[in-house]
Amino acid sequence: MKSIAMGLVVSLVMLGGSSFAAQKQQTITGEVMDSSCAKMGSHEMMEKEHGMSSSPASDKACALACVKAGAKLVLYDASTKTVYELDDQKKAEQFAGEKVKLTGTIDKANNTIHVAKIAKAS
Repeated sequence: MKSIAMGLVVSLVMLGGSSFAAQKQQTITGEVMDSSCAKMGSHEMMEKEHGMSSSPASDKACALACVKAGAKLVLYDASTKTVYELDDQKKAEQFAGEKVKLTGTIDKANNTIHVAKIAKAS
């Protein structure tokens, strides 16, 4: 009986491990935004509301101000209008308001990217 139970446990562990190992890293191009602006698809409305001009510098300032107020940094893919949560806020912070190429694995259950690397998009 113990060997059957142990075999079942080993099988479950191997199945769980194989699905994790099957996740491949992907590279997605998008903008590191705050979650508030990403829901609207741009910083424009928030910048107008706070008297900011629309520019790369104000996009960064907007994102960082919203994060300071409690929002999270996310990756916004404008081509698919998809918002991905980012598991590493520190890596993303220096790219706030910028277009980036982000590489990582996507947890589709909660639309979170486990960030491996981020680089400025060219």
